[in-house]
Amino acid sequence: MIPGRAWVPRGFLGSALCLGLAVGIAEGAMEWPQFRGPGGIGVALPDADPPVHFGPSSHVVWKVAVPAGNASPIVTGGSLFLTAFEEGSLLTLCVDRGSGRELWRARVGVGKLEEVHRSLGSPASSTPVTDGERVYVHFGSFGMLAYDLAGREVWRRPMALTQTEYGASSSPVLAGGFVVQLLDQDGGSHIVALDRRSGEVAWRVERPEMRRGFGTPIVWSHDGLTDLVVPGTIWLKGMDPATGAERWRVSGLARITCTSPATGDGMLFTASWTTGGDRAADRVTMPDFDAYREEHDSNKDGKFSLPELPEGPVRQRFKHLDGNRDGFITRDEWESMAEIFQRVENQAFAVKPDGRGGLSDGGVLWRVKKGLPYVASPVYYRGRFYMVKNGGMLTCVDPSTGRAVYQEERLGAVGDYYASLVAAGGRIYAVSQPGVVTVVKAGDSFEVLAKSEFGETLQATPAVVGDVLYVRTATTLFAFREASGK
Repeated sequence: MIPGRAWVPRGFLGSALCLGLAVGIAEGAMEWPQFRGPGGIGVALPDADPPVHFGPSSHVVWKVAVPAGNASPIVTGGSLFLTAFEEGSLLTLCVDRGSGRELWRARVGVGKLEEVHRSLGSPASSTPVTDGERVYVHFGSFGMLAYDLAGREVWRRPMALTQTEYGASSSPVLAGGFVVQLLDQDGGSHIVALDRRSGEVAWRVERPEMRRGFGTPIVWSHDGLTDLVVPGTIWLKGMDPATGAERWRVSGLARITCTSPATGDGMLFTASWTTGGDRAADRVTMPDFDAYREEHDSNKDGKFSLPELPEGPVRQRFKHLDGNRDGFITRDEWESMAEIFQRVENQAFAVKPDGRGGLSDGGVLWRVKKGLPYVASPVYYRGRFYMVKNGGMLTCVDPSTGRAVYQEERLGAVGDYYASLVAAGGRIYAVSQPGVVTVVKAGDSFEVLAKSEFGETLQATPAVVGDVLYVRTATTLFAFREASGK
């Protein structure tokens, strides 16, 4: 262990409650190693068979109290990892996946916390990633850290405080010998690749055209190539994971992209939505800078401070416009955002590579504009593409045509949907922020199989390994299995 770095082995986390079932969860090769599982696309391995019916007092293998955080659980071998925030410290936690017993926790103190959403945000929102030897974590208030599976810190890479009013939530991904972190923010957007072994910077690409974003890249192997697929403002880009060089780009993402892409049958899918991006009454436009300056630049310094702005869309988006956080909106910042507002159009689309594996707007198979998700990433599963819209509305799309098989069917669980869709065992799992997990039969007919009410906030994406479903609520981490019988 590195001297002076906190590593605290423990017995049980808080008020852990192990239910003492006779049969535990067997270790095995099936894993959920990153945000949205194998490949980062939200689909469990083919033989996965998680429970349909479960809840806080039903089919529970174990449950354990955990500190606050929005990061999703990941699993490798016999261990489950997640991050949390408690008493001013950033935590990485490891629990035994068979019993819920805490194996270790690593703590990092910070001098200043990133700004997060006042009610829903957390300084522990990025999901860890593991290669089976180490676990890599990102905190917007600190940077990147790597631990071995016994909890000993291997390296740390401090980074500048994330500059968005909602905090960082893009999760790290592994690409070759690198761990890659996307950091789209109001100013200084970039993507960086660190050497897995040392934490040294292998490459870094600045993204000045990108404003705040919260989607997570995926690594996509196709047509003899491996692309790092990176979502962002307006553009979905393909990058060479070895160098960061751009290979291709496709337009059509939202102004603020919170979702991650999906893949299947040689196609790439994505869906994104943000307020002000629909070509309707809610369309946001920026006034002409010079005309607005004549009316509202009271001290005639050629820029705007917050007190100079009247109530309205510009004032409401002051932090978004003030990319460098100097307290002023300059002409460059204004016109950059005006161009983004003019170009964006909320939609979902599918794109297929050309004969050389490249992608472009010319390869887009279809674009649709209904049923779009805000935060919950879509999923491609068994020949169908699924999206969940805030309010609890599920849409199923034929991926070859873009035709809605069914559209905005009501799940019966209202509220926002921040956790991403998960597909396993012939079913789609949709998780509402108010605390309801709805299980829907995959296929062309909309059929709700079960609903589980937790009575507290649910924002983390569930993990599926074999016949076990792991769910993190605002206070508790659960392991469920149908055969547990309780």
